[in-house]
Amino acid sequence: MKFKDIAFHNVSFEEIPKPYFKDNSHHKSATARHYKSYDTMGFRDLLLDQLSSSLKNKVLKLFIITPKSEGLPYDAFAYLSNKEIVGIQFENKGNFKLWMDLIFEKQYQKLEEYKNNGQFEKQAELNPNPQFMLTLGKGQFSQNWVNSGMLIDIKPYENTGAFLHKEAPKQYNEVKIAKEKQNYLKKYIKTNSDDHLDEDHLQKLFVEYIDKKNLKPNAPKNNENIYKDFESLANYKFPQELKTLLTTHNGIENSGFLTAEHIVTEWKNWKEIYDDVNWMLIDLTGNSQPDGRKTVGMYTNPYWVPFYSTGEGNFIAIDYAPGSKGKSGQIIAFGADETKIRFIAENMIDFLQQLTAGNNVLNNGFEK
Repeated sequence: MKFKDIAFHNVSFEEIPKPYFKDNSHHKSATARHYKSYDTMGFRDLLLDQLSSSLKNKVLKLFIITPKSEGLPYDAFAYLSNKEIVGIQFENKGNFKLWMDLIFEKQYQKLEEYKNNGQFEKQAELNPNPQFMLTLGKGQFSQNWVNSGMLIDIKPYENTGAFLHKEAPKQYNEVKIAKEKQNYLKKYIKTNSDDHLDEDHLQKLFVEYIDKKNLKPNAPKNNENIYKDFESLANYKFPQELKTLLTTHNGIENSGFLTAEHIVTEWKNWKEIYDDVNWMLIDLTGNSQPDGRKTVGMYTNPYWVPFYSTGEGNFIAIDYAPGSKGKSGQIIAFGADETKIRFIAENMIDFLQQLTAGNNVLNNGFEK
């Protein structure tokens, strides 16, 4: 595809605010609090959000190219989450132009220095008005030279289709992303922990826990269809430990124990995050720490089965993808606020014994 073949959509943003400074009021240093710098990252996020809303699809990556001459619009290309690439022209006016002038100010200053030093003389004969390109996206904010004739150029106007294909966001390659996640996990996956489960002992412990804590379990019900639903999606058996506990209850008032339906719902919610192409392996592992070598440092994966809620999107789970020093079927903590995947107990029996004894088992794994 050539540049001339592209149909551009004209977009103007009436709600883009004037350039504003970062809020540094939270800094301990008085110097830092009073330092003024424009919040270009805030502008990036605002622009991507508004453009996503306008196009009715999430914008994963955006190229904005400065005008070829004064008064012409900014050419832009937006990569949408549905794999559509949209050509856009932003009107060269208003607060949007003010932001662009601020962002590219240093680039134009550098251009003037090149001209004054004679470094740009030959290129200026070819094109007296070089352009710049801004790349915006999740964790992205970069500038490049365009159409200047210099070696550092990138060339979106030449073989535009090939350029756009080459620069597509990683999220477009969902097969590769899914394979990277699975390859990372496969050495840890062990889904056969309940081969020697003592169900009678487990149920006895659970009844003892309920009686000691004076809890009021809801009457159990037939969950076979729920178990089948889970197994068809997970490709491994619903945990036998949980089936055993669920013969005694269907949720317990004033307790974190979940119903079978709630367990599968939460598992699906977390699997959706894991499967989401926007959550690449680096995102899943980048901010989550393992608990020694007992657990895997990962935000979530489909081999954790949450069965107990600690609130605010945090859970206790059976772990079928333990670390190299962990065991399949161990009990872990993970969730929205868990920066470390905490080891809680060796197995469900150990978990119930500690819970019944009054040990603060839910806090296991926190730094002392």
